[in-house]
Amino acid sequence: MMDVDELIFFFLFILFSFNFIFFFYIIMFLFLLFLLMLFFFFLFIIFIYLYNYVLVLVVLVDVVLLLSFYFI
Repeated sequence: MMDVDELIFFFLFILFSFNFIFFFYIIMFLFLLFLLMLFFFFLFIIFIYLYNYVLVLVVLVDVVLLLSFYFI
């Protein structure tokens, strides 16, 4: 059983050996996903400092639902 990072590197190695453009697109996709997670994390912190916990919970559930619909 491989770890998650080994699986990711194995997947990237297969894509890199297959085609360089696919490798580049996967790297850019992971980078944009990382930036999106940072953006939602800072948005979550701002909502914690500005509003009460009920509104934060509603926003967090809305974000999770939107992301789930996006990935489905």
